[in-house]
Amino acid sequence: MLRSLLNRTVIGGILLLIVCYVAVFYWIVPKFRRPGQMSVVEALAMDMRAMRPPEGVVPVTTEIVKPMPFSQTVTYTGTVVPTNEEWVIARVTGRLTWLPYYAGDRVRKGQLIARLDHSAGEYAAREEQARFSAQAARHERHMAEAERDEAAAAVARAESELWQAKSARLQAEKMVAEKEAMVSEAEAKVRAAEASLAEARALVSAKEKEVAATRELIRQTEAEKEEAEQEIVVKEQEAAAAQSELEYWSAAIDRAKRLYEAKAISKDEFQREQSQYQVAQAQAAKARAEVEKAKRKVAALQAALRQNQALLEQKEAERESAVQRWQTVQAERDGAEARLQQARAALDQAHAQLAQAQAEEKKGEASVREAKARQNRAIRHILHSQAVEASARAGLTLARIVRSYTEIRALTDGVVIERLVSPGNLVSAGTPILRIGQLDFVRVQAFVSERDLKSIRIGTPAVVRSPTGDFQQKGSVTALFPSADPTTRTGLVEVRLPNPRLRWLPGQSVIVAIVQDQHQNAISVPNEALTQFNGQPAVWLAVGQDDQGPVEYTCPMHPDVLQDKPGRCPLCGMDLVPKQRRRISGHKATKSQYTCPMHPEVMTDKPGRCPKCGMDLVPTQRATVNTKIARIRTVTLGPTDGVRTIVLDSLRTGDEVIVKGWMNLKEGDFVQVVEWTKEGTPIVPLIPPSGPSPQPPSHLHQH
Repeated sequence: MLRSLLNRTVIGGILLLIVCYVAVFYWIVPKFRRPGQMSVVEALAMDMRAMRPPEGVVPVTTEIVKPMPFSQTVTYTGTVVPTNEEWVIARVTGRLTWLPYYAGDRVRKGQLIARLDHSAGEYAAREEQARFSAQAARHERHMAEAERDEAAAAVARAESELWQAKSARLQAEKMVAEKEAMVSEAEAKVRAAEASLAEARALVSAKEKEVAATRELIRQTEAEKEEAEQEIVVKEQEAAAAQSELEYWSAAIDRAKRLYEAKAISKDEFQREQSQYQVAQAQAAKARAEVEKAKRKVAALQAALRQNQALLEQKEAERESAVQRWQTVQAERDGAEARLQQARAALDQAHAQLAQAQAEEKKGEASVREAKARQNRAIRHILHSQAVEASARAGLTLARIVRSYTEIRALTDGVVIERLVSPGNLVSAGTPILRIGQLDFVRVQAFVSERDLKSIRIGTPAVVRSPTGDFQQKGSVTALFPSADPTTRTGLVEVRLPNPRLRWLPGQSVIVAIVQDQHQNAISVPNEALTQFNGQPAVWLAVGQDDQGPVEYTCPMHPDVLQDKPGRCPLCGMDLVPKQRRRISGHKATKSQYTCPMHPEVMTDKPGRCPKCGMDLVPTQRATVNTKIARIRTVTLGPTDGVRTIVLDSLRTGDEVIVKGWMNLKEGDFVQVVEWTKEGTPIVPLIPPSGPSPQPPSHLHQH
């Protein structure tokens, strides 16, 4: 069996089949296969995402990038509340008969806004009763005032009698005081006379002692004088002896000097002689000084003796004068004692008169007290009647006030927010009737997280927007509530806004954007223009055809194949096509062109078949005015205010960012800037067709 399979015929047939296979697949098939025609394996491996439908022009809305002021904000939901709110409440019970105001009506302060039925007689009867009570109390007060006047007259009479008694008592007291003064004066004179007498006695005694002392001083001075005269004699003798000694040593020093000059004695001997001479000379001078001193002492004692003798004569004269003064003062004391006895007798008589005047005064005081007691009773009666009258007047006022409560007036200017009761209903005291709010200014309150509260201050700018975004108003933070909610960890922030047209309504939910930081020249884009590309923030740009940048080439079947110059796909061998779209003139509508869905580089001015793959050519979308190309660009984002976001890089002034219509864009799509309706749909301009309508591409090859 194996030998039959290895014969030459079988082997030759196998080799012939192999050669035919290789020739067919490696020479005949590549030579006669149309460009773009795929094998079964290639067809299975083809990326069908490259089979895109014919490209058209996508309507978009754009914004030109330019630096502008930007405020970094935090956004919270807030609630509008009135500046002030008044609940109009019935203060008495009654039937509501008149209430012409409804929600939205304006009222003024003090304006009558509601009326209760006051035709019933209850409030009128109470007012009449209070009026009669006030009249009766007024009559009682008049009677009490008459009683008070009568008591006041009695008090005046009693006080007049008391005044006379007091005058008599005061006169008696004055007389007593005068007599006491006379007694005191007499006693003072007696005491002064006795003091003067004692002083005179002491002066006489002192002068006697001074005379005796002066005589003793004279005696001592005379004794000292005699002693000084004897001392002069002794000192003169000592001076004469010292002079003799000096004369001796004077002659001796002259002799010693001559001997020294003749060198008969030594220098030590000469100096000893000279020392002795100097000692003698000093002793002689001292003796003479002692004599002079003793003589001066004698002269001084003689002068003192003469002075003491004169002093003795003066002291004796003063003693005689003191004796005469003592005799005179003794006579004055005797006269003063006589006058003192007379003053004491007059004082006793004045005391008797004072006692009688004091008794009369006490009697007058008792009369005054009794009269004042009657007067006080009358005054208390008046006070009681006045209190009763005041109570009656208060009751009358209260009755009138209660009756006035049937007419209800507005306490503030404002707008009726809600009517709670309809006319005809019976209301009781405390029943709310209307709710009035001051809406010319409103307060917008928002709960802000603790993290953002630290950067908010009074005066921080803020913007309040309606939920639909059709109206917004700028303001600033006017209040930061000094407490936080421990559950939500938020604090209440308030913005006060003018509301002249009542755009803001109480209870309305609004969006509050509070500024945290401000940038003067920032590049920002609307938040609705932001998208994601490969996990990074990105925006779509509408690029003019002259600003597309470098051209890249790719394979229609293998989009991952990219290079910067034309060539063939290394995977399938198809010609690479430019990834960047062809330039389109934008001044007027161009003539329709036809292209192959598989080979976009094939372009003709009329229908036909693709020369490469044989597929039917399809018409391209017509270019229109302002046609541009969509390019996606990744960016780095900065702060946001909830509407716009700062772009930190990748954008420059003049770039055109696509804001709306980018959701289904692909890199390189044609776009046209159009307006957008309020409903969010583009307003696409109508352009008449310039050729047959595009047909879906045929994937059947024509042979």
